[in-house]
Amino acid sequence: MPNTAAELVLRGKRRTALRLEGEVVVLRRPAEELRIPVEAMAEVRAEGRSVEIELLGGAAPVVYRVEGVSAAGAAAFAQAVDQLLPPSDGEAGPVDGLALVDVRPLSSRNMGWLSGQRPVAVAGALLYAGLAAVVGVAGSWGRMAALLGGSFALYAGGFLIYSGVRTQVEQWRLKRRGITVMAQFSHYTNKRLVYTYTTATGQSYTYRTTGTGTDPIEVTYDPARPGDARQVDGLVGMLVIALFLAIAGFVAALGTVLIGHAIAALWSG
Repeated sequence: MPNTAAELVLRGKRRTALRLEGEVVVLRRPAEELRIPVEAMAEVRAEGRSVEIELLGGAAPVVYRVEGVSAAGAAAFAQAVDQLLPPSDGEAGPVDGLALVDVRPLSSRNMGWLSGQRPVAVAGALLYAGLAAVVGVAGSWGRMAALLGGSFALYAGGFLIYSGVRTQVEQWRLKRRGITVMAQFSHYTNKRLVYTYTTATGQSYTYRTTGTGTDPIEVTYDPARPGDARQVDGLVGMLVIALFLAIAGFVAALGTVLIGHAIAALWSG
């Protein structure tokens, strides 16, 4: 049952989503992500195309509601979570479910159109459109081709550099702060291997990867995000990333030269 439950994902209105990770329900909203352990829940209800999660304790009940999901998915999700809820213990003291909920703000790119870096992106797009118009009117087709080709190369190289550096930073952070555990093979899904691992606090999560073997593997997770595990690369992996960044840097530099050539030609006539 845990492996089946880990596959359940519900996507609702207004960019909300529910995901079951082991014994934690992840509620994702545009501005934040809430991790709700089953120990904090009093009840999970499916009502047509909506799901409600009611927390334990508190003067007034705290209820999280996600609407716009499929009716079948809502029923399956509520049933799966209901089987994970611990039995009520009349002798135990009251539990404040809200205190057990972990709230994590999301970065600005997951928010609305006018939040974060969106205004900067809009201003940059307008400036680029103006530059392209000037080159197209005052220049030649060759200059326009250099501008467009250089822009594509610069964007592609910059994106690859960003992806490579982000991966490398994540690897470095996990090596310093992460906890490494053994993950056991569970099953195949969509041509991927699914492994299960248990954290130091006893929670179970799944990890997906590619390959053909089914032997146990080592995965490293951040205690602050136990559901996000990775296989930390060794020396060979670091060399591959370094080569990847070198190629991306060359592509970005080539794009910069082409753009500079197109702009400089406007002043040289």
